[in-house]
Amino acid sequence: MMGSKLLDTTVLIDLSRGNSDAADFIDNALQSGTVLFVSIISAMELMVGCRNKVEVEKAKQLVSMFNVVHLSPTDAAKAYSLILTFSKSHNLTIPDALIAATAITQQLELATDNERDFRMIPELITKRPY
Repeated sequence: MMGSKLLDTTVLIDLSRGNSDAADFIDNALQSGTVLFVSIISAMELMVGCRNKVEVEKAKQLVSMFNVVHLSPTDAAKAYSLILTFSKSHNLTIPDALIAATAITQQLELATDNERDFRMIPELITKRPY
């Protein structure tokens, strides 16, 4: 799925807060034919950050704009490998390992403004979206 992108949770948070740079990035990507994906992990992280049912409904609408990628056994196995390799040396968290693993196994570029959280993973392609 080269040319396709997996949106990190930070991009979804920016969109939910009305960040114009995030909205422009999404608009430009879609206009250029880029297929945008969201990990189910990012969707869950977004929901956990909601303060009430109204925010949950808005977050659900936001997530529904994208192709949601559910975890496969291959994603989980890759995430486990990443945790074994990077959790102690680089403080890689479980959600970030699952998101990174999904990007790697699905051959998606990860659009994130938290490149530092992922930079130690050599096979992961990341790019700051804005």
